Amino acid sequence: MDPRITEHAHILVDYSCEVKEGDHVVVTIEDHGTELAREIVRIVALRGGTTVIVQKSSETERALLDVTPASLGLGFPDHYYEMIKTTDVYIGIRSTANTRVLGNVDPDTFIQYQKMQNPIRQELLKKRWCGTITPTYAFAQEAGMSLREYEDFVYGAIIRDWEKEAELMYRIKEIVDRGKEVTISGQDTDLTLSIEGRRAVAATGKHDMPSGEVYTAPVDDSAEGYISFDVPVMVSGSLIEGVRLTFKEGEVVESSAEKGERLLNTLISTDDGSKRLGELGIGTNRGITTFTNNILLDEKIGDTIHLALGNAYPDCRGINVSAIHMDIIKTMRTGQVLIDGETLQKDGKWAWELET
Repeated sequence: MDPRITEHAHILVDYSCEVKEGDHVVVTIEDHGTELAREIVRIVALRGGTTVIVQKSSETERALLDVTPASLGLGFPDHYYEMIKTTDVYIGIRSTANTRVLGNVDPDTFIQYQKMQNPIRQELLKKRWCGTITPTYAFAQEAGMSLREYEDFVYGAIIRDWEKEAELMYRIKEIVDRGKEVTISGQDTDLTLSIEGRRAVAATGKHDMPSGEVYTAPVDDSAEGYISFDVPVMVSGSLIEGVRLTFKEGEVVESSAEKGERLLNTLISTDDGSKRLGELGIGTNRGITTFTNNILLDEKIGDTIHLALGNAYPDCRGINVSAIHMDIIKTMRTGQVLIDGETLQKDGKWAWELET
């Protein structure tokens, strides 16, 4: 077995989730990921905890959606919900064999599925939780890499000195926490939003692994202007590309996409909260150097920002509630982020890098 899998497991158990004696841990995997799950089980047991592994195969998820149209609704899995309520730690491993398995599921059915799962997601946010990834052929193919290249890419993003990475993130967090208004400008982009009273979070690897971002929750009715995104986003196995959004009083009033526009508009119409922003994120991980159509990695790339439509994170003091949380990424190698009129980042460089 690749020794990096054991190192990955140690990071998840000891650093990200800080598992201790007596902890109950739930680990979900998809089609693959058993080697990483096995190492997590072993290390959790050494720490005095217990683990339950839940396999959520992409094909079984598709089978459910094929036979349950949105018009009938989806039954709520009370038994799984009760387990999540009583666990202390949750680790979700993305390990699919087919990134496009849900690609042609009816968007209305997919939205119904998201709504059904929302109480489970809200409960998970109360736990010590971490989402991670293990290399698979499907992910490598999506990234345009061989499996070995992709393994080096993923483990290079995960096995890092996270205390050193945190230094940059906390520096940015301090600036954002002092600010009240954010302005994002660039190609076909002029957007302002308020962050007054909200809290920035330095994502140092406690909830995502790999990590590397500073995020906060915009004030719900504050977004004004327009923004274009140049990075595709994968949702339910389908790519949405060339997204452009216009906001007024915090709500999306115009939306378009070069590809996947119907799915985009369906997602925006999910509920009242899906029309508003739940997150502003600033990517800081310059060890992730290319886009791979995987949001867990792509949103962390240095010199990018991302906005999420939908649910806000309580740790940011966000209050927007939605069944969705859809991140959309914009590169900022030509553009600018201002905090209260002062440059935080310009053309891919932090303000202090511009001074040197």
